[in-house]
Amino acid sequence: MRWLALALALGALGCGSPREARCATCGMLVAPDDGWRAGAEGLAFDAPKCLFRYVHRHGVPSEPWVIEYYAQARRDARAMLYVLGTDLESPMGSDLVPVEGREAAERMLADHRGQRILSFDEVSAAIVDPLFR
Repeated sequence: MRWLALALALGALGCGSPREARCATCGMLVAPDDGWRAGAEGLAFDAPKCLFRYVHRHGVPSEPWVIEYYAQARRDARAMLYVLGTDLESPMGSDLVPVEGREAAERMLADHRGQRILSFDEVSAAIVDPLFR
């Protein structure tokens, strides 16, 4: 009976639950419902800038995706536009905000005091690295 009580208590504490994903770039825990998360086949990232740092160090992973800011839905990272320099912050601080389409990017730029709109291919290491300072 004692063993059963112990097993139930440990189960209630979360022991034996599936391991949480960690960011492939910085090692931070990636919340499964966080609106800033990103990923690729077999990889998790806690923020778009961590995905881009990975891209610059290792190349574009298979099937990269981000969470689009307005829809809060998973989208192909290569198809998104990214707004730099907004007043929004990811769990990692200053970040690139992924949005779908030029109209949404222009709205993000105006509403959140952004500086630039970039395509996936325009997000260089020179843009990403300062976001980690």
